[in-house]
Amino acid sequence: MDDKSSNSSLESLSASAIDAALEGRWAEALKLNNKIIKTEPENLDALNRVARAYFETGNLKQAQKYYSLALKVDSYNPIAQKNLKILKSFKKDGKYKTVDPANSQQIKISPSLFLQEPGKTKVVSLLKAAEPQKLSTLYCGMPVEMAAKNRGITILDGGGKYLGVLPDDLSYQIVRLIKGGNQYQAFIKSVRVNGLSVLIKEIYRSKKFKNQPSFLDNHTYPRSDILTNFSNPETEETDTEGAEEPEEGPFKD
Repeated sequence: MDDKSSNSSLESLSASAIDAALEGRWAEALKLNNKIIKTEPENLDALNRVARAYFETGNLKQAQKYYSLALKVDSYNPIAQKNLKILKSFKKDGKYKTVDPANSQQIKISPSLFLQEPGKTKVVSLLKAAEPQKLSTLYCGMPVEMAAKNRGITILDGGGKYLGVLPDDLSYQIVRLIKGGNQYQAFIKSVRVNGLSVLIKEIYRSKKFKNQPSFLDNHTYPRSDILTNFSNPETEETDTEGAEEPEEGPFKD
């Protein structure tokens, strides 16, 4: 097989492996990614996907092995670093706890995480979501970061990598409330082939907004009202078309 055909075959395998992961077909994802690794032993994405598949099927020892192999390829890889830290929480007396594959998602998610409270929580579909290969490394319940930029909010993973942006009206509202003292957390609610949604939760409400809910169902936040809470627009950065992907930052817990 020539190089062109080989690359085409690997790209096809990779696409199929990503689709399998996004649809939760972990046994198939494992098989496809192992085929990639057999041809390219240092394929970082495939190593991380194999580790994830092992994790989802309850084989934590093998998951640790492949995340460690990923770090040998890239010692600063945030996906491998983050998940090795998660795996440590499942160890007791140097051995991994037994994990039921059928409940693999539940070990990452607190039972109360997705309890929705009127006015305090909101599920949002992100705009301009990252590419499917990036989305395939995510999981339900994974904490994400909200980074304010040019009056908008970009959603990042734990390693500072771009995942998507919040709608403008909601971004303006949250930034306004954060500037007034409110605090929020965000978690991945669901992952699809071409997008994802997050749950945003108010964890602290300042006295200034004592009687004002953070979120209203089926409500569009008026841009004109929100912009009055910002500093002089002439001194602020000019808005850009769409969202820019941030530069890669250091790994964060």
